[in-house]
Amino acid sequence: MHPLIKYSLLLFTGMLLAACEQPVAPEPGPSINFTRFQPMYFDVAKIEMVDEYKSPMQPPNVEYLLPVSPAEAMHRWVKDRLRTVGMDRSMQVIIKDASVIATQLPKPQGVNGFFTDSQDKRYDAKLSVEIRIYGEGAMSEANVTASVTRSITINQKASVAERTAIFRRLVYDMMDAMNAQLEQNMFMYFGKYISYSHTP
Repeated sequence: MHPLIKYSLLLFTGMLLAACEQPVAPEPGPSINFTRFQPMYFDVAKIEMVDEYKSPMQPPNVEYLLPVSPAEAMHRWVKDRLRTVGMDRSMQVIIKDASVIATQLPKPQGVNGFFTDSQDKRYDAKLSVEIRIYGEGAMSEANVTASVTRSITINQKASVAERTAIFRRLVYDMMDAMNAQLEQNMFMYFGKYISYSHTP
C-alpha cells in the first residue's frame, strides 16, 4: 500500500474514533446545604424571613436564572442552621441584597480575537443580610449583619452544563463565607439568646 494512502487511512480512522468519543461531563457543582454544620438554638419562639431585596427579573440582573440563587441559598441556610427553643421573642432574617449582575466583556480585536477563546461575561454577585431579635418592644434588642461579594468570568464557549456548575460553585463559595461571618457575629452579639443546653 502506498505510504500516502496508508497515512490517509490512519488519519481518517483517528478522526472517526475521536468523533465517537463521548465528551466528559463537567462536575455538577457542590450541593448547597448546611447540614454538615451543627444547628444553633435560640431563645426565640419564631424565625421570620424577610426578602427585602426584590430582583428586577431582567438584565443585567441574572440571579433569577441561576440554578440556585443567593436568596434561595440563604433560605436554605436558615432552615438548616437555626432552631427555635424559646417561648417568646422573635428573630427576623432580612435579605438586603442578593443580586448577580452580568457585564459583557470586550472581545479581543483582529486575528487574535478570531482564534482566541475569550471570557464572555463577568458576573458580580452580592449577598447582604441583617438578623434582628425582637422582644416585646418595636425596637430590636440585638442585631448582626454580614455581607459577601464574589466575581467570576465565564468562557464564551462554555456549555450549559459547565455554566451551571460554575454558578453553583459561585453561590456555594458565597454561602461558605456568609456562614462563617454570621456564625462568628451571632456568637459575639447574640450570646445571651443562644441556648447552649440544646447544643450537642
